[in-house]
Amino acid sequence: MKLNIKIMIILLILSALTSNACADILEPGTRGMERCVKIVNLDEFPEIVFVGHIIGPLIHCENPYIISPDVCLTQYYKANDLTIYAIEKDYLESKGLENIDLESDSNPCFYEVEINPDWDVVNEEDPLIREEIEYSIAGFSEDRLIIYTSRKVSKYNDGTPDRIETFEGPDIPGMRFVIKENASSDEEYMASLDDDLPTDDDLPTDEGTVQDGDKVKDEGILDSIIHFLKGLFNGK
Repeated sequence: MKLNIKIMIILLILSALTSNACADILEPGTRGMERCVKIVNLDEFPEIVFVGHIIGPLIHCENPYIISPDVCLTQYYKANDLTIYAIEKDYLESKGLENIDLESDSNPCFYEVEINPDWDVVNEEDPLIREEIEYSIAGFSEDRLIIYTSRKVSKYNDGTPDRIETFEGPDIPGMRFVIKENASSDEEYMASLDDDLPTDDDLPTDEGTVQDGDKVKDEGILDSIIHFLKGLFNGK
């Protein structure tokens, strides 16, 4: 009985250790295909730094890492997930990437993107051997990072010339080019006007002016009576 239990434990351990390896076995008639994915227009957002953060069962690379337009993105392992963070450059330089907890810090904005950056699987008969995909960032809309394929180069092993495709960016109303939307200049101007408007306590008053409405009314009636009496006696 003890021997059977030991055998079961060993089998369970081996199963856990080999589960990832089995998941990587290609189906018959298929092969792997290289892919290089870049985000190429980062210079259009000089106040923002984009950071890649990998989450998953197998990570043996720098993580997180600053995204460069000249370096292919990576999520290292196909079962991993890649999240892109946008961080204001001043904030990143003041704290340092190693001191920022991307999952709890409220300053970085995170975006889950549907990108397979490293490799893919094709049929063995498919002459496609490599893809070079360039993504461009169009901007930000609400809580989304608008990113699109701007150029794609496909390479083949059968003498077929490289296929080069280019794509236009999306036209999304209200898209902005900063991470967090600030108040518009009109709103800021109106707010400054409200701050500058005087309150009732700030209104100037002439010295000696009677502010009580009832007193003003009474003194007006008294002046009329005196004026009437003067006219009456003067007439005599």
